[in-house]
Amino acid sequence: MIDLRRHSSRHLETKLILPIPETRKYEREIHYYLFSPPQLYVNRSTYSEERILHKFQSHGRYSSPEITLEELLDDENLLSPLSILKQYTKDLLIDLNAVPERKVIHELQTVVNSVRHETKACLKDCKDMVKLGMQSDLNTTLTNWYMNASTLLKVLRGMISAIQEKIDQESRLLLAFLWTDEAASLICEKHALDLYMASTPMRDEMHKQILAKLMQFSRDEMDYRSKKEYPSGSTNAETVQYRKAVLKKWTQSSLYLVPNISRWPKRVSEILAGIAAGVAMAFATLTTIFAEETFIRNSFQWALIVIIGYVFKDRIKEWLRLFFNAVLPKMMADEISSFLSPKTNKKICSSRIRLKFTTPDDIPSSVKDIRKDKNNPFMDMLPKEDIIHYVRDLAMHPLSKQGMARDRFPRENNFTLVTRIRLDDFLKEMDDPNDVVFRMDPDADELDQLNSERVYHLHLVIREYSKKEDLDIYSHFTVVLNKSGIVRLEQMPLA
Repeated sequence: MIDLRRHSSRHLETKLILPIPETRKYEREIHYYLFSPPQLYVNRSTYSEERILHKFQSHGRYSSPEITLEELLDDENLLSPLSILKQYTKDLLIDLNAVPERKVIHELQTVVNSVRHETKACLKDCKDMVKLGMQSDLNTTLTNWYMNASTLLKVLRGMISAIQEKIDQESRLLLAFLWTDEAASLICEKHALDLYMASTPMRDEMHKQILAKLMQFSRDEMDYRSKKEYPSGSTNAETVQYRKAVLKKWTQSSLYLVPNISRWPKRVSEILAGIAAGVAMAFATLTTIFAEETFIRNSFQWALIVIIGYVFKDRIKEWLRLFFNAVLPKMMADEISSFLSPKTNKKICSSRIRLKFTTPDDIPSSVKDIRKDKNNPFMDMLPKEDIIHYVRDLAMHPLSKQGMARDRFPRENNFTLVTRIRLDDFLKEMDDPNDVVFRMDPDADELDQLNSERVYHLHLVIREYSKKEDLDIYSHFTVVLNKSGIVRLEQMPLA
C-alpha cells in the first residue's frame, strides 16, 4: 500500500515499502494518474513530457530497522545494534584499531534510526489507546517507554564516557558517538512531549506521576544538551531546527541506497531517432530520384514532387517516433535506473520510468470509473481534464542472486521508495486565493461579507499492480490547492 502525504506547500510525497526477497525475484508496476483541471493548462501543448518528468524525484533506501526499545536493550539479542556497540566499545578500549571506524559509525546510526522508528510506532499506538479509552494499557505503555528510553540513553552515555578517556578528542569516531547521543536525546525529548500531549484527553484518568515524569524527562534532555554545549541545546529555534535536519540526514545516510542511472534510454532514443531520420531521408531521396527520372528538371511537376517528398520526410520522422513509443514501451523508457547496496554494490532494485500526457478516453476503464465525479452528472459537457500518466516498473532482486546471505544482512529486510511530486506548474494559472463574497445575512436585513478562498481540485489515482501475484490495488486522493500551494489532502472512497 502506498502512503501519500503533504511534504511541503508545493510537494506531495509518496512512500512505498517492498520486502527484499530471499531467493525469488518479483516485480511491481506503480501507476500515477494525475488529473489536472483544463484551466490550469498543464498539458503537452504548454509543457514537454521531459520537463514534467523532472517534477517526479525519487530516492531509495533500506527501511528503518523495526527493533523495539526492549529488543535494543536486550544483551542476548544478536541483532541489536546497541549490543553490537557494547562489544565494539570493549574491543576499542583494548585496541583502537580493533574495529573499523565505518562499522562502528554504522551501528551508531542504526541505533538512532531504530529509536526514531520505534518512537513513531509507540506514539501511534498511544493515540489509538486514547481513542479506545484503554487507560490501563496506556499507563503501562508510557511507563515502559519512559524506563526504556532512560536506560537506553544511560547505556549510550556510559559508552561515550568510557571511550572518551581512550580516544583522541578530535577523532571522527568520538564525534560520531557525540552526534548519536545528541540525535537520540532530541528524538526522546520530542517524543516525551508528543506522548504527553497525545495523552491529554485522558489526563483525569491517568496516573499523574507518569505524565509528570514525561515532562521532567523532556526538560532534563533539553538541559543536558545545553550543558554539553551541543548545537541543539541553543535557545535559538532556527539553530535547533537546522541541527535536527543535519542529524537526521546523517543518521539516515546509513540506509540510503546508491542510485545508478542508466544511459541506455538515451542511447536507444538516439539510435531510434537515427533510424527514423534515415527512413525519412531515404523517402525524400527516392522521391527526388523519381522526380528526376520522370519529369523535366525545374518543371512544375518536378518541384511539386520534391516538395511533397520533403514535407513527408518530417512527418515520417514523427510517425516513426510515435510508432516506436507504442510498440517498444520497455525499451523507450524515459529513465532506467538501479538502487545498489552501499555495502556490496549489488542491485537491490531495478526501475524503469515512463511519463506521458494522455486523455480521459485513453486511460483504463477502472481508473476512469474511480475518477468519475458522482456529484457532477454533467462532466461530459465540460472541457476534459489533462492527465499525466507516470509509470514506474520495479524489479526486486533476491539476496541469493546478489551473492548475499541473510545472516550478513539481518536488518535490511525492506526497501523503501520515496517519490516527491512538485506541483508548482499547476499553480501558475490559478486565480488569487482570497476573494470576497456578499450574501444576505440570515439573522438581519443587511448584507453579510464572507471571505472565501478560491481552490482547485487535483485528483490523483495511484495503482499498484502485479500480474504474477494477482495484485491490483487502487488509491484515490483529492489534492485541494490554491495559488499559495497545497491546502489539504482528502482520501476518496473507491466505491
